[in-house]
Amino acid sequence: MTKVLVFGATGPTGQWVLRKALKAGHEVTAYVRNPSKLEKTLPGLRVVIGELSDTAAIQQALEGQAAVISLLGPGAKSKGTPIADGMQRIVAAMHRAGVKRLIATATTSAPDQQDRFSLPFWLAKQMVKAFAGSAYEEILATAAAIRNSELDWTLVRLPMLSDKPCSRPAVAAHVGDPAIQLFSISRERLAEFLVAQLSESRWIRQSPAVSNGR
Repeated sequence: MTKVLVFGATGPTGQWVLRKALKAGHEVTAYVRNPSKLEKTLPGLRVVIGELSDTAAIQQALEGQAAVISLLGPGAKSKGTPIADGMQRIVAAMHRAGVKRLIATATTSAPDQQDRFSLPFWLAKQMVKAFAGSAYEEILATAAAIRNSELDWTLVRLPMLSDKPCSRPAVAAHVGDPAIQLFSISRERLAEFLVAQLSESRWIRQSPAVSNGR
């Protein structure tokens, strides 16, 4: 059992993470701006209300935690760098609280030195750069805040997210590996993968890409 604080819990993938973490027996706290967006039937869930700009609230929520799962990411119409700035606050607060384990998501727009060329992923990156405005730069800044920290981080990079059921577990590798040729992952399978990282060390201080299994 792990005490875990979840950021980005009110989105569709975040709700799956809450369900999977609670089902696995973890003590789960959701840090949210609007608790009305949370699923009502999540027994055992602790909720802390706060903004990403509220350093004191983030620090208080981190006290006693053992790990953080973050699903924070910029929206298509985002302006400025609120997510990257928020992640810097989270990282700093984790250092102060002595919380070492961070599992976070990004997109494959944030490159990794172990990646190889893959046309679908390259095309997706060009689309983000061309049409997502400041979101592309914020994705890079958020990833940098995580990678430059001294935490035991895992940065899980995502393709397209799907609400369709999928019986195959997620697979993780670097871009260009044939294991992740499929350019999608179900939210449920992603949530399982993220929660599993609470007790696994394979991807610590690495940035795997994930997809549905073939």
